[in-house]
Amino acid sequence: MKRRGCKIISRHFIAKYPFTLEAQTWLKERKIDLDDLVREEYRIVLERGKERVLSALEEGVVSLGLDDPEAEFLSFPVARLIVEVVGDPFLRHRFAVAEAKRAQGLFRNEDDDTLIAIATQTFGINCKFARKDIGGRRYPFKIHFADYLRYASGFHDPYWKLVNRVLSGGYVFLVKEDFTRILASAVEKKLSEPREPPVKVPSEVKQIVSEIAIRVIDKREKYAFEKVEGEIVEEAFPPCIAALVSALRRSQSLSHNARFTLTSFLLNVGYPVEKVISLFSEVPDFKEDLTRYQVEHIAGMKSGTRYTPPKCETMRTYGLCLSREECGNVKHPLEYYRKHRRRHMKEAES
Repeated sequence: MKRRGCKIISRHFIAKYPFTLEAQTWLKERKIDLDDLVREEYRIVLERGKERVLSALEEGVVSLGLDDPEAEFLSFPVARLIVEVVGDPFLRHRFAVAEAKRAQGLFRNEDDDTLIAIATQTFGINCKFARKDIGGRRYPFKIHFADYLRYASGFHDPYWKLVNRVLSGGYVFLVKEDFTRILASAVEKKLSEPREPPVKVPSEVKQIVSEIAIRVIDKREKYAFEKVEGEIVEEAFPPCIAALVSALRRSQSLSHNARFTLTSFLLNVGYPVEKVISLFSEVPDFKEDLTRYQVEHIAGMKSGTRYTPPKCETMRTYGLCLSREECGNVKHPLEYYRKHRRRHMKEAES
């Protein structure tokens, strides 16, 4: 056991919070390297590391495994190693978000002293105890507004806007649930930062990496087909879709493939059926009954099957792809939209 001030840091603590400064110090003192972790006695660590990554990728959450604290802790750097060797930003993001959720679940049941210690020592957050009643509500914590903005900028609910918070003396006052959310955001940011993987990776780890890399490709493609929830951001539309919308608004008719592509895209980003029909009403050959039937069919209201827009590769065969350079390595219009929507909303919050 190690001491942090007057508090003892146990293996249980570092198993719960393997991203903390104390946990990293403990790991360095143990002097465990990669070759150690692939030995038979550490097999459970390697398997748990793989499980953490797969759980984050497939389920978006990481379960707790505190029965063996040392294995649980050591599996964390193994999981991060796997993520970095795979080197896929989509996987890194999924892993960071899942581990942040795991951490927040633990933060909720943690004592206030420990939360303040993690915030200040691991993340360098300027925060203090508030322990103040304001407007009939108890606020245990306060955080400097600069750090608040840094970690809450990605929260899109108006509840998190600075103008809606209790602010005094440069500090934002927070209830415990909100403070744990800020800490979880700090965990996510920390784990989202790319790290240089080691030059030499054991064959046992390479085998896991190869397996997960294939799963990442499959998951990313499936993710691209999932309906996007939340506020619609037209500025994030891919060039091909923006061009089709612009054509309709100029009362230009579209080909069958273009109509299907645009309709399925708009429905999957949240456009209601009536709004899609209204958009098509601008063209000279508009027939409401036929358009309604087609839109409702694509939406799954007729057959129960909701259609998704074609992949970028198919879009190119249709002659609808406009800018491969601008789109980068995305494989699907919805993938482009998700990526740029997230960026746009972060910029809007800052």
